[in-house]
Amino acid sequence: MNRIEPTLNGGSTPSQYGFPDGAKELQDLIEYRNMNFAVGNIFKACYRLGTKNDDLYELNKIKWFVEREIARVTEVEK
Repeated sequence: MNRIEPTLNGGSTPSQYGFPDGAKELQDLIEYRNMNFAVGNIFKACYRLGTKNDDLYELNKIKWFVEREIARVTEVEK
């Protein structure tokens, strides 16, 4: 069941952007949100965008993991 919270400007809610105490690495955020392997890799690749010489490679990696995650979620919801 989805929890409904009051929204702030732009429709976001405070808990969507909370950080765990002591978070120092991306892995801390990934674990805090209980991201699976695919979603964790999407998150890391998004964070890396613009820091390497090949954004197209990162975008394709994001696309591959997103398509894989969509397929997984679609299968689970059947």
